Amino acid sequence: MSTPILQASGLVREYLDGERRLRVLTGVDLEVRKGEFISIAGQSGSGKSTLLHLLGALDRASAGEVRLNGQDYRKLSDRQLARLRSEQIGFVYQFHHLLPEFTALENVLMPGLIQQRPQAEVVRRAEELLRSVGLGERMTHRPAKLSGGEQQRVALARALQNNPAIVLADEPTGNLDSETSRNVLEFLIEMTAGQGRSLVMVTHDASIAAQADRCFLLRDGKLQGQEKISDPGTLPGKLDTPVR
Repeated sequence: MSTPILQASGLVREYLDGERRLRVLTGVDLEVRKGEFISIAGQSGSGKSTLLHLLGALDRASAGEVRLNGQDYRKLSDRQLARLRSEQIGFVYQFHHLLPEFTALENVLMPGLIQQRPQAEVVRRAEELLRSVGLGERMTHRPAKLSGGEQQRVALARALQNNPAIVLADEPTGNLDSETSRNVLEFLIEMTAGQGRSLVMVTHDASIAAQADRCFLLRDGKLQGQEKISDPGTLPGKLDTPVR
């Protein structure tokens, strides 16, 4: 068994709501290995996005630790965490967050240019990624001229521009119809776990969650896990989206 690329131990996240302390995560443990696809399912409001933000160094835990390739987030400054996110983590969200005034190619270029990598290398990488997600003929189109599924594929290509070790996806197909959702999910898995990158996806759709190598349910602030499952109906608990 390979060494985990991402390790979370005893993660707690609390928020103050007036004078009341709200505990969203109550002690989450998770290990993700290289090339592994892990899904985290749960009802809306269960803390899935909160957990993803902690894993992606977008937020700091109230207690517990996260390590990515051995780097302990607690020991890194905000600037060091920003660099780690840029170099090692790719993010894909439910809404694509593409810059509307830029073309698909220009959107995919952004992470590489921010890292100040050579422009020719960044352009070559962006073109290669867009061709890989089936958008070789759409590079010069702005987001408004692309379908929802195409926009998400551009967002995926952008997430992969800096060749991250792990991709964190937050309901990446939640805003798409069922057929487009399947197509985007296929591209996402192919471009991540299919190429040796780790993928952690949060979803409230049990049928999507069941496609992962390992599936977890986030309930009462903790993860309940299973190995690969063949029947989405075996997921414990009731999710928001009916099993299809």
